[in-house]
Amino acid sequence: MFKKNTFKIVAAVIIVLAGMALYAGVNGKLTTLPQEILGAVSVPFKQATARVSDKFSVWKDRNINIDEIIAENEALKEENKKLMQNQIDYDKIKMENEQYKEFLEIKEENPEYEVAAASVIGRDGLEKFCSFTIDAGRNDGIEENDVVMSSVGVVGVVVETGPNYARVSTVLNPSVNVACFVSSTRDTGIVNGSSEYSDEGKTLIKYLPKNTQAKEGDIVSTTGMGEIFPENLIVGTVEKVETDSSGNYSYAVVKPVSEIAEVKTVFVIKNY
Repeated sequence: MFKKNTFKIVAAVIIVLAGMALYAGVNGKLTTLPQEILGAVSVPFKQATARVSDKFSVWKDRNINIDEIIAENEALKEENKKLMQNQIDYDKIKMENEQYKEFLEIKEENPEYEVAAASVIGRDGLEKFCSFTIDAGRNDGIEENDVVMSSVGVVGVVVETGPNYARVSTVLNPSVNVACFVSSTRDTGIVNGSSEYSDEGKTLIKYLPKNTQAKEGDIVSTTGMGEIFPENLIVGTVEKVETDSSGNYSYAVVKPVSEIAEVKTVFVIKNY
């Protein structure tokens, strides 16, 4: 009997239990020993049950609840789409309100002008003089050589029109010439773009008298000479005065009052 495996296993279990009982008695845990044994024995079963439960939940989400999950995702996408459209509509209304406010101010200050409001819808990234396209054209009564302004001053002139768009060359462009005068001295000259200064968003007023007293901060406005620009439209302010290479004239670097590269809303003077 002592040589049989069954006897050896039973004996080993009795010895282990006796040892645990002795340890529990010495440490005052004899009354909780059955619970501790049961707890220790049940841990592997609890872990296995938890793993099975987790795997079942994943399987359930992938197979049983998949239609519900897809429906929820579609609902969230639709809600997000509506929120984005609401934001777009809000931004558009806000811009239009600001545009109409500026439009009314210009009309009040210049009731003799026939003005069309427009938004900038494109810029030529390869052209350094900040030319742009607006969302108004021949259908709105806009023609070539119509003057383009912001709410604070001259921006440029229309050089090309389509049914519902127009291209604008700005005062930074050497092809645009504007007869102007300096406020403090009444000296006259021609505002004309310059490749040297266009990168800085600046232009020049050329052919000022050699001994001009024009100075930094003087306002440069249109004279009204010619058939394009009305008089007394502000173009910019003088930053510095220099003598040209011929020595016969002076010129001034002019900072436009309109942020040419950033302007988003403009007004086209159709008749004056």
